[in-house]
Amino acid sequence: MPRFFPLVQTVVFVLFLALPAVLPLLGVPAGRLAVENRPMATPPPLSGLWTDPAGFGPALAAYFRDAAPFRDHLIRANSRLRLAVFGESPVPGVVVGRDGWLFYSLEAALDDFLNAIPLTESEIAAMVRIQVERRDWLARRGAAYLVVFAPNKASIYPEHMPAGLRPLSPVSRLDQLVPRLRQAGIAVVDLRGTLTAAKAARRAFLKTDTHWNGWGALNGAAAIVTAVRKDRPQVPELSAGEYSVTERDQPGGDLAEMLLLPDIWRERDMVAEKRGALLAHVAPDGAYPDPADHPERIRTARETAHNDWPRAVFFHDSFAKAMIPFLAERFSRSVFLWSHAFAPAIIEAEKPDVVVLETVERYVFALSLENPESVRNAGTGVVAAP
Repeated sequence: MPRFFPLVQTVVFVLFLALPAVLPLLGVPAGRLAVENRPMATPPPLSGLWTDPAGFGPALAAYFRDAAPFRDHLIRANSRLRLAVFGESPVPGVVVGRDGWLFYSLEAALDDFLNAIPLTESEIAAMVRIQVERRDWLARRGAAYLVVFAPNKASIYPEHMPAGLRPLSPVSRLDQLVPRLRQAGIAVVDLRGTLTAAKAARRAFLKTDTHWNGWGALNGAAAIVTAVRKDRPQVPELSAGEYSVTERDQPGGDLAEMLLLPDIWRERDMVAEKRGALLAHVAPDGAYPDPADHPERIRTARETAHNDWPRAVFFHDSFAKAMIPFLAERFSRSVFLWSHAFAPAIIEAEKPDVVVLETVERYVFALSLENPESVRNAGTGVVAAP
């Protein structure tokens, strides 16, 4: 080996480490061709060398991993190569389906499609007990309770899943749980049927995202309003005819972002816009702490001038976000909290007529979140045997 070779190695290594700082000064992107659904590492302060020497090294390494020269170019090239040559997903959370569809496989979403892990009797009994406690606690305060299940995309579009993936059983976890909840007197809106009907008219889910599109969200909201009207008939139906639906080209959704290909794997969204003036406007959201406590899950409140319509509090996940503009049109006041944890203090402050728990199918265990002690002690519901 030439005597100067170690020196060359050192120079190359130092230049590589310096490139994340030097390339942007030269107008060359050092990364960030696409936005990842996570916070990117930032350079740690130099003071960490002596204040936190054990943490400084890993923090610096994480920064250089995220800021490495041409990082995104290389990841995208790997994604495009594996997709083009092998037709396989380069990341574990994305399933490449048929006809340009992408599906989410983490958080038990793939298990849900396969019906691979059924609920146990003890799990079902616990979920029913917890929901009965909430229903009874709310009933004492004059509020109705509604549980809403938004379907996973694969439950509505199984025909676009890879040909080799088929359910192992015809019975899903929702098939097990929904009848038991209804048997115990819990009002349930299972949106699987609603979205299956909606897709006959237009595509109801985004092809490159885990979520439904505007058309799917509008139909989901309309089904919730229909359920509310059973006890509040003064509330008008939410009709799809009130909205115009148009297709819009946009960058790919969260699944395309996971592949770092949102600019290449683009999306045709179905956007629903009201034909007339909106009834609801943004309103103060209350002085109580936000139960989500997350910068990207900010609560929101809407109000209309229809004081004879009910007040509502929604506990929800990301699927309800697209429904908010539609749902708010049918309540005098509606508060949306991006959390599945029941919050009695907020209920006491808002004094709603209706409380809704919305959860996507893969988050079914959100129904297992125990109630606060004040709710548990007040519950008197009896869980019926199967």
